[in-house]
Amino acid sequence: MSTDQVVAGETATVPGDVAYAAGMTATDPASRVVRKDVARNQALLLAAADEVFTERGADATLDDIARHAGVGVATAYRHFENKQALLAAMFEDRLNKILQMMEDADALPDPRESFEAFVYGVAAMQSHDRGMREVMRTDHGIDKVSAIRQRVQPIAIRIVERARAAGILRPELETNDIPMVLWMTGAISDYAGPVSPDLWRRYLDLMLDGMLAESLPRRTISVPALDQSQLETAMHNWHSHR
Repeated sequence: MSTDQVVAGETATVPGDVAYAAGMTATDPASRVVRKDVARNQALLLAAADEVFTERGADATLDDIARHAGVGVATAYRHFENKQALLAAMFEDRLNKILQMMEDADALPDPRESFEAFVYGVAAMQSHDRGMREVMRTDHGIDKVSAIRQRVQPIAIRIVERARAAGILRPELETNDIPMVLWMTGAISDYAGPVSPDLWRRYLDLMLDGMLAESLPRRTISVPALDQSQLETAMHNWHSHR
């Protein structure tokens, strides 16, 4: 079904569109009802998209989201031209949350606390949210997402450089190492999240010991390793979803 066909179908099923075309103003009672319905449907779609992308990531389709929202496919296409447009809305929201968290971390006076709040904060945000992990991996060619990502980068650099200047980090660590570490923790959530949702913390604890200066004390590892049964379950689940 093409977008034009879907939009045409939606126009035929929404009397308010006809009313607007006939000259109905925004102050007419009927038009206010239509606008309320439009706002409600968009809110339903955005909420459904958040839930679907959290569980399934960017492979979810606009049809999947419409069904989850309990609205017609035509309604989904009326609000969002395609899945890319909905991804843009979801990714923008997630990146703005990362941006706010990083600004909060940057405002902490202690350089180590700031660095750890940044690294653990992003890792925690993506751990239970496949859509967030998609944000961390790629921008899907969405210009607005790329623009927000460019706002995030200077904050990350400032946090890392402040920690480096305070002697918190080993000298070899580079700012661009951080996304790689976060991608690794995201992959752990992909692989073992259903078996041990907080397993990423174990490996971030271990990796953080490698990022910090040798003079600093070792961290307490906060989450146990998978036992053999859990490991086999994770391996089976991963294979069955490939």
